[in-house]
Amino acid sequence: MLEQSIDVFVQLVQDHRFWGYAILFIAMIFEGEVFLIVAGMLATLDAFDIGDVLWISFFGVILGNTMWYYLGAKLKDTRFSRRIIKWAERAIIFFLPRFREKPFKSIFFSKFIYGANRATVIMSGVLRVPFRLFFKAEFLASILWVALYASVGYFFGFAAVNITHNASRFALIAVVFMIAFILIQKLIADRYERIQHQKHEKDSNT
Repeated sequence: MLEQSIDVFVQLVQDHRFWGYAILFIAMIFEGEVFLIVAGMLATLDAFDIGDVLWISFFGVILGNTMWYYLGAKLKDTRFSRRIIKWAERAIIFFLPRFREKPFKSIFFSKFIYGANRATVIMSGVLRVPFRLFFKAEFLASILWVALYASVGYFFGFAAVNITHNASRFALIAVVFMIAFILIQKLIADRYERIQHQKHEKDSNT
């Protein structure tokens, strides 16, 4: 029974694969690291096709980035818009203090800094960063980002399924893996932020 329980879950996902892909695509528009990792895990179980996961995620990310860029470019001088811009500015100052000096590098690396990408995309529109430069940086970063997170999910799924075939235990192990990965990502982001601020202060003093 325990051996079959995960197979029942896989069959359920396969029967509703179209809706699973639709959810994945929409999630990519609104910042979907967790969804992409889960999709990678489902690909390990053959519930999803890994090729479909990659291209659906990539086009969802590209569409989302473009939408958020133009949202930033269209923000007007209203209370709501000022709040969004203020939030984005704080994130940029905290994570990417050299954004104005090196927009391409900042946009590219923001994709891999937990909590920085959405603010960076919006501020790129607000500050009228040339769309060609913005799109090139996001396009290249998105290829690596999708491949990285899908691979992480695939690895997590492979590890979890080798530990247990019970669906509930598999889900618990998967959640533990994801929390650990997010915490590690957060620590790396904090370290990157400190390094960038040290470089910025050093350049300011010279």
